[in-house]
Amino acid sequence: MNKRTTLLCATIITFGLGCTYLGLTMKKPDSDSWDILIFTQTWPTTLCYTWKEHNASHECHYPPVKNQWTIHGIWPTKLGTIGPGFCNKTMVFDENALYGIKDDLNKYWTDIELPQLNVTMDKTNTINITNVTMNTNNITVTKKESIWQHEWEKHGTCAVSLPSLKSEFYYFYQGITWAKKYPMKDILEKAGIAVNSSLTVDDYLKKIKSVLNVNVYVFCFHRKDTDEQLLNEIRICFNKNLELIDCDGIKNSRGYGKSNSQLTNCDKKKPILYLDYVTPHNNSNSNDNEWDYLVFSQTWPYTFCHTWTIDSSSHTCNLPQNRNQWTIHGIWPNKIGTSGPFYCNNQTVLNLDVLDSIKSEMKNRWTEVKNSNSWLNKKEGELWKHEWTKHGTCAKSLPALDTELKYFQQALNWSIEYPLNNLLAKGGIQTDGSYPLAQYWQTLITALGKRPFIDCYTDKKNHVVYIDEVRICFNKLLKLIDCDSFRHHNDKPYTNCPDNNIYYPGVKV
Repeated sequence: MNKRTTLLCATIITFGLGCTYLGLTMKKPDSDSWDILIFTQTWPTTLCYTWKEHNASHECHYPPVKNQWTIHGIWPTKLGTIGPGFCNKTMVFDENALYGIKDDLNKYWTDIELPQLNVTMDKTNTINITNVTMNTNNITVTKKESIWQHEWEKHGTCAVSLPSLKSEFYYFYQGITWAKKYPMKDILEKAGIAVNSSLTVDDYLKKIKSVLNVNVYVFCFHRKDTDEQLLNEIRICFNKNLELIDCDGIKNSRGYGKSNSQLTNCDKKKPILYLDYVTPHNNSNSNDNEWDYLVFSQTWPYTFCHTWTIDSSSHTCNLPQNRNQWTIHGIWPNKIGTSGPFYCNNQTVLNLDVLDSIKSEMKNRWTEVKNSNSWLNKKEGELWKHEWTKHGTCAKSLPALDTELKYFQQALNWSIEYPLNNLLAKGGIQTDGSYPLAQYWQTLITALGKRPFIDCYTDKKNHVVYIDEVRICFNKLLKLIDCDSFRHHNDKPYTNCPDNNIYYPGVKV
């Protein structure tokens, strides 16, 4: 074989191999390579915490409704393993394909992790900027890979083997459809699982199944600094006909977690914290749990009932036995000039049995006004558990409040000592009347001898301003103090209320 013939043969072989490779990379994924679809929804508060823990400069972009769960993705999955993933790298993400559903994607499939712009200077005084493209005419800040791009390239390119998910539009539109049909916030509420609760994973699996009639997967994030676990994701599963099915048989993903169950990575022996706020990472030099004074807040139940029932037609109210009595909201340790700390020990779960001696008085003076026709098997004491977990675990650093019984008993004592309905009546303020802010302010200062904080609620529909809460403050000796002693202009009322026409609703709201 001469040199020319050899070269020609080599060219033909190379061309053939190239065509074979191109054919393999262009081959459409086979639906037999996966068994079920996992639809994953994420709790934004936990995701934001994990994002900031990765880098303190990271910022978060919450959905329009902050307490709404967001979509993570739709994941074609083979039972007993993870994946497949990145099935066709030639299917480049085209955001223009999502033109008609962009608004819904921002709402339900929110990209919470905002990109970071890093600017540094090296020893030669050269500025280095991460995520920036520069040329002689302009500077362009490039976004990090969006969640939509990542989910499409990793999972959508595998899901396209199913005709109902055959394109970017079909894939993302299906996610929006499922988010509307199976909103995790509503599912958890119907299951009797409230924000700021701490239940076991078995509770989650059992309660969610009572609503959906299928087994789901519960995914936790494990904090290394506190050894606590935060509720992170709930995953529900569908067959290739897009019918809801059990998630049995899917693999525990990401390789961490102490559970051997196929339905969770959570530690079954620990409570799962479903929090609306997560304290920052603890370190040896942290003083985050320190506080300066206590805020004792009392709520007017008829205003609270009004704000609760206008949110949903299924919401109802549980009013206190004494219809003219303000109810306790909580005792809140605070730092001067800011709020908090919160959740100082999430592993300390309230034991309601220790409150048996004061439980009847608690129901009357610390009434859980929130109720709902859609809540199933709602347990007694959810409000008390929330207040203890969020605030009581911080207040217990004070010996006078270092147990659950002391904390709740102190609130009852203050409720009796400072009955707001009687104090306001001394200034001529009666229910079903509207009064100027000055009258509320001067009446309370005269009765208390100290300056409180007055909180109002404004109904955006009828533009009526309602008196909502009154907060009074105490030092660590439990002595009454001005709530605004740290403010420069404390001659003015400490409030969020307008000057005039603040309504004090009566029994009929």
